[in-house]
Amino acid sequence: MRVGLLIALLALSVGCGKDGAFETIDTPTPAVSDIPDANPLAYPKLYVDEDLPQYPAAILTDVGRQTTSLRDGIKLQAVSNDGLALIIQYFIPEMEKRGWTYDKVTRGRVEQLQDMPRDMIFFVKGKMHFSVTASKIEDEQTKIMINFMED
Repeated sequence: MRVGLLIALLALSVGCGKDGAFETIDTPTPAVSDIPDANPLAYPKLYVDEDLPQYPAAILTDVGRQTTSLRDGIKLQAVSNDGLALIIQYFIPEMEKRGWTYDKVTRGRVEQLQDMPRDMIFFVKGKMHFSVTASKIEDEQTKIMINFMED
């Protein structure tokens, strides 16, 4: 009886996922099948040292090739179950309280483009530039791309 039950549970669990795709779990943060052991990556030390915001409802999936030079830039990717607007709206007050600014006129024009599968915002602080692009991907999830560099 137990063996039959275990086989049935195993068969159900194998059939529930998609190979190489994002799978939603019962939490506000997605599990990503291509992250080893489902452990998210850590934000690079330079990013953390600069006190840049880390979107709380996302899993970091890629930190790019280099993570130690602002001149070469840092490129990060994450995935979230949240929508485009919620993600972008999170970064505005977080960046402003850290002394970063953005062009409100340009942002207003971007906000007028409704029903787009992508949203973005650009911040500046002295010679440093920070951008966030949020793009809809499969299974109602959003890919977050962050670029951070210095002139």
